[in-house]
Amino acid sequence: MNHSVTQPILMLVWVGLLSSSFVVSGKLLPYASPITATCLRFILTSLCLAPLIWRSGIARLTAKQVVQYTLISSFLVAFFVGLFESLKTTSAEKTAVIYTLLPPMSVILSFVFIGIKTRISQLFGFLIGTASAIWMLVNGQKDLMILSAWQYGDSIFLIACFCLAMHVLLIKKWATALPALISTFYIVTLGSVLLVPVMLLYGDLTNLVWQSYTFWTWLIYLTLFTTLGTFFLQQHLLKQVSPNTFLAMTYLVPAFVLFFQGGIFQFLLSIPALLVASFALYLISRAP
Repeated sequence: MNHSVTQPILMLVWVGLLSSSFVVSGKLLPYASPITATCLRFILTSLCLAPLIWRSGIARLTAKQVVQYTLISSFLVAFFVGLFESLKTTSAEKTAVIYTLLPPMSVILSFVFIGIKTRISQLFGFLIGTASAIWMLVNGQKDLMILSAWQYGDSIFLIACFCLAMHVLLIKKWATALPALISTFYIVTLGSVLLVPVMLLYGDLTNLVWQSYTFWTWLIYLTLFTTLGTFFLQQHLLKQVSPNTFLAMTYLVPAFVLFFQGGIFQFLLSIPALLVASFALYLISRAP
């Protein structure tokens, strides 16, 4: 298939899988603490990847690369723990609103750390994209007070978004030399190593409902699709596009969240805003 066609399709798949994590992560909270849930999904992802990596041949990291990948994993771990923790006191819709701040964060951070300059037309696109994403959520929300009242979980998720922006930025800076599968394996494995001691100390393992079928269903979904699937697509796509263009796709997250939460009717209500968001993505991603 033509590269110009496959890349947008893969980015839409990535956004769809990522959006589902906002909904599914909240469903997992009654069964496991945020730290435990994140650690278990990282460990399971590593175990899923291990046979594939072993067959393809493991590329050894230098000492410098180990430090770099550990830092990349640290920011990712912080994001997922923050996502789970924030959903204790806020809603998936509210986190989707805050998530619209991720692309502007990326613009600032990519300029500071990588020197990527943003054109005026792109800045205009980010402004339109943020407005369109909020418009989608306002259209799909009956009680607007839910979106306006700031909760403790909202502050946690804002910090988590900063961590995700740093994670994506560092992948672009340090982790695009290795194949996507191998990079994904090292990120989740080092993330597991970082999380296991924290889980043993603060993971509230006594209240882990490990015998629940529902718990394992949601955990396996998060492992295969919103961890393994999104990580692999992320590594693959960041070899081809800039962090700003990549994270701009998150303007479509509210539309997916509304669909997962409210069905096709809520999604149809967001179509006008979705068209505006598509125009914003065009401004952001088009060649100079």
